[in-house]
Amino acid sequence: MGYDMYFVRSPDGEDAAYEAARKSFDAAVEHRDSLCLPFRHADYQAAQAEVARTYDAMEAARTTHFFLTTWAMSECRGVMDHFGMLVAAQPPARPAPEAYGTTSAQAAPSTAGGAAPEQVRHYHRALRKRLAWTPPRPGGIVIHKLGGDEGWMVTPGEIRAALAAYETSRASNPALLSNLIEDADWWPEWIDYLRRAAAHGGFRTYGPSVT
Repeated sequence: MGYDMYFVRSPDGEDAAYEAARKSFDAAVEHRDSLCLPFRHADYQAAQAEVARTYDAMEAARTTHFFLTTWAMSECRGVMDHFGMLVAAQPPARPAPEAYGTTSAQAAPSTAGGAAPEQVRHYHRALRKRLAWTPPRPGGIVIHKLGGDEGWMVTPGEIRAALAAYETSRASNPALLSNLIEDADWWPEWIDYLRRAAAHGGFRTYGPSVT
């Protein structure tokens, strides 16, 4: 269990590259499984190596995604708080379906074809607006957006403010950085992810479901 972060907007060409890599991985798995050979057989081992190679290629193609375990995200929030990268702010109340002329049952995601009724579309727009809400002049990332499973959107403005606070704090006390991230080997990648996310519309956070 953990937290999955995704860019709001993919870099040009990445979705197509990822899809091609995924197809190569699926083909490698299908070939391996069609061999019907013992695990230790040389041909099976070669096929398994190709599965591993294509899986790594598929993962490398998806730069929009970042994952942290539940424990690591707790550490991440703590480190970011030390560097002044987080702010507390109360989001707007969750809109009620009834205020838009619909119900929770009617507004639930559906796999059925066809466009949703107008009332449901208005309600979903209100939900997305709430998830993207941020203070007018954010001083960092609003802390509740790095928790929960709703898909909160961390905006470019929040990210840039957080990175500015980080650079200021790091410059004034470089020893603090070493102490705080001693066991957080993912921290440099996280900072790089934030920088790239700021240039691609921000990112959305999906945490473990509480249900």
